[in-house]
Formats: sequence, C-alpha cells, structure tokens
Amino acid sequence: MSLGVGGAAEHDSVEAMSSPTPTCPPRARPRLAGWQALSIAARDAIGGLGLFVLSLLPLGVQGVALGELHHHVAPWVPPVLIAAQTLPLALRRIRPGVAFAIVGLAFATAQLVGVGTGVAGLGLFVAIYSFAAYQRRHRIVIDVATTVAYVVLAIALHTEGSPNRPIDWVTFFLVLTTPWFIGQLVRRRLAEQESREARAAQRAVQDARNQLARDLHDIVTHHVTAIVVQADSTAYLDEADTRERAQSLDSIGRTGRRALQELRSLLGALELTAPSPQTGLPSTSAPFTPLPGDVAALVHESQASGYPVALVEIGPTAEMSEAVAVTLYRVAQEALTNAMKHAPGEPVSITVKHDAGSIELSVVNALPSRDGGVPGRGLTGMDERVALLGGLFEASAIDGRFVVRVVLSASAEP
Repeated sequence: MSLGVGGAAEHDSVEAMSSPTPTCPPRARPRLAGWQALSIAARDAIGGLGLFVLSLLPLGVQGVALGELHHHVAPWVPPVLIAAQTLPLALRRIRPGVAFAIVGLAFATAQLVGVGTGVAGLGLFVAIYSFAAYQRRHRIVIDVATTVAYVVLAIALHTEGSPNRPIDWVTFFLVLTTPWFIGQLVRRRLAEQESREARAAQRAVQDARNQLARDLHDIVTHHVTAIVVQADSTAYLDEADTRERAQSLDSIGRTGRRALQELRSLLGALELTAPSPQTGLPSTSAPFTPLPGDVAALVHESQASGYPVALVEIGPTAEMSEAVAVTLYRVAQEALTNAMKHAPGEPVSITVKHDAGSIELSVVNALPSRDGGVPGRGLTGMDERVALLGGLFEASAIDGRFVVRVVLSASAEP
C-alpha cells in the first residue's frame, strides 16, 4: 500500500460552506465572476479533466496503490482506468453516488490488474468526500455496501498475491475515512445553512403576510366605514335635496373605487408570497403596498365626503422613507376609521409635526359620554406597524377625547 503525493485540486469543496468570499483584486473579479457563471457540473468537469491530464504526464509519482501488484497489460488499459477515475468527477455534486461508484470500481479494477494510474487514484478521495457531503438518498445502504466491497477487494488482492498485511488493509481503510468525515462535516454545515435560509425566508414571508393582513384590515374597515357613514347621511336627506344626494352618491362611488384599487394592489403583493415552483419556498420579495397617498390626501378625501376633519402641519416638510409614509398614512386612516365608528359626526383633528429628522402624528377626536370606551380593533395593528420602524405609539382616552400619537424617525426602515 502506498500513497504518492500528486497534484490534484479539490475544486469548490468547502468554499460554499463557511467563510465569506475573500476580497479579490479588481482584475481577478471578472475571472471569478466568469468561473461562478459556469454550472456546477462544468466546474467539476474542469477539475476532473485537470486531474486526468496530470495523471497522464510522466511525473514519476506512484500515486495511490493498494495491492502492490504489478502486471503487464495492453497499452490502452491504463488510460481507460485513469479516465474512469477522474472524468466522472464531473458528476461529483450533481450525482455523487454515481461518481463514487464509477471511480471506486475503476480504482478497484486498477489494483486487481496491477496497473499504476499515478495521481488518478486521488480521484477516489475526492469521490468519497463528495459522496459524504452531497449524497441525499440511500446513504447508509451505500456506506455498508462500500465497506463490504472493500473487504472483498482486500481478500481478492491477498488471493492474487499482494504482500500487504492485515494492518495495511485497516490503515488504508482508515485513510479512506478521512475524506468521508470531512464530507460529513461539510454536509452538516450545508444543512445548517439551508435551515437558516429556510427559516429566514419563512420569517420574511410571515412578516409580509402580517403586513398585508394589516393593510387589508385598514383598507376594508376605513372605506366600508366611510361608505356606511355617507350612506346613512344620504338616507336623512330630503327628497328635494337632489344635489346633495347626487354629491353623496358620487362620494360613495369614489370611495368604493378607491377601495377596489387598493385591494387589487394588495392582492398583487399577496401573490408574491406564494411558494416558488423551483424552490418550494415562498418569495421573500413582497414589497410594501404601493403608497396609497399621504395624510393630506386622506384628510382631503374625508373632507370631500363631508366628514369634519382638520389637518394641521407644523414645521417644514421633511424627507421621509416610503415605509414611514405608508405607516403614517395607515395609522391616520385607522384612527380616522375608529373615530367614524365610535364617534360618528364628531370633529377629528390630525396634526403632523416635523422636527429635527423625526415626524410626530397626532389624531384627536371627541368621544361622546355614552361610548366611554377605547375605540378601535386596529390598535394592535397600528402598534405593530410603528414597532417595525422602531417608533413610539400611544393611544389613550383623556378627558372625553381619544388621542392616537405616533413618533417616527423620518428615515426609518423595517
């Protein structure tokens, strides 16, 4: 038994596992990008081809020999056995079991016929490592079958006159387990990485779905409440008030169309969280619902429908992220909806204050004495929206008024 030192590179083995890609010089980056653009099979094929060519060179290296047998064979036999131990490495990650079987059979044949294949024998170590790292099915069965096959090979070599002692067979077997254990470690790291990525994807999708659920609640409750309030007001109009009745009906129609528009946008975002046919995992790219407007537009819409809403803006308007704009709009929308439901017809005051990179939103409405309770089923949703941006949310009934207050950084992102 002998192990020669040959030049065989194990391409792309542990690099996909652990450490981040090292910083490359500017000239090396295009080459690295070109290499990564190749398929896995193409990259592994280049590695196997390199080992094949290296094994054909007259390096004077014995390589990996187990039985120490030396026989004369036809000239075409060594190149064929060398090719069978190196070229199948192109399959080492896409079909690791197949690559291992071909390389192992070629190695055993080379030992039995007593043909020196140089450093091509190192392909067996690469195949063992790849099998341990990437094989997904029938692993235990193949491991047991491989061990039995090794015992049979050792007996056959001994029968053919191999000078090796039992300790040599055991030692070589232990040497073969080294790449197997390394592959097991790599496999565990790969599994942990896949598990982390899957959990992160599921969390992202769940967060997106929770956000969409909050949007759905806000859209439906606000627009439906507005339609109900407008419809009730229309019912009390005199039959002679045809102009007011027409304006009210027009406002109801505009409110309904706005609700449909926002619901279509919401359903489009919801489709992005459906499982991917390729990966089986949901997409994590569900964005915020397209900005439905700003607080001023919300107030104008409510005023146009005849609801008593006033807006006060303090300080110069600050640049804000889309996430902050959506959150302010949805909070104001939900607070206004609660006011319509619990104190219909009562004035609502909305204040937006811009100050040193932060934005404060306050929504205040009077509560009739008969209500007395804290309005709104969407308070939890408002709190969650603000918490995602690291802001402050307060909601309380004080002296017959209900106050919703939000403070956010203008540049906050989830």
